[in-house]
Amino acid sequence: MFKPNQDLQRENVCLSVVNDWINRDVFCGFNIWKQIVDKHKIPVKVFGDTPGLSRPTNSIEELRDVYQSSRIFLNTSTISPIPTVVLEAMSSGCAIVSTATCMIPEIIEHGKNGFISNDIDELGEYCKLLMNDEELATKMGLAARQTIIDRFNLQQFLNTWEDAFQRVLNW
Repeated sequence: MFKPNQDLQRENVCLSVVNDWINRDVFCGFNIWKQIVDKHKIPVKVFGDTPGLSRPTNSIEELRDVYQSSRIFLNTSTISPIPTVVLEAMSSGCAIVSTATCMIPEIIEHGKNGFISNDIDELGEYCKLLMNDEELATKMGLAARQTIIDRFNLQQFLNTWEDAFQRVLNW
């Protein structure tokens, strides 16, 4: 379901998808996001159930379309092992700009399949770079998608589960 759609033109915006973002600031980095977009004048698109800021998508298909039509995905989470929205955005071919927290640096290789940093100014600069360089954004988005194909495919998932069951049986 979450894959690039060549028929859709990508908007030159930074997408973020977070529920109850303001109230979950300590985990999801709402104030980090606000500083980035305000200081660097980044055009954004935000979805998620956050009263006064954004609405949830009406369906999984709408969420898919939002990812497929956005050039950049901006993740500002501070305490989340691997935000599902990052994996969905990568799978959809969005160029990724993210905080370098928890397991994110194990998935996003800085400069190859996304940009990561814990410096607010650097995150803003990466967003601007990708907004001003469509070719680079496309290249990063394709590399992000390839990461999902290589590391998070169905066979990999099944192998991991089988390995876990074998370890329990052999314990």
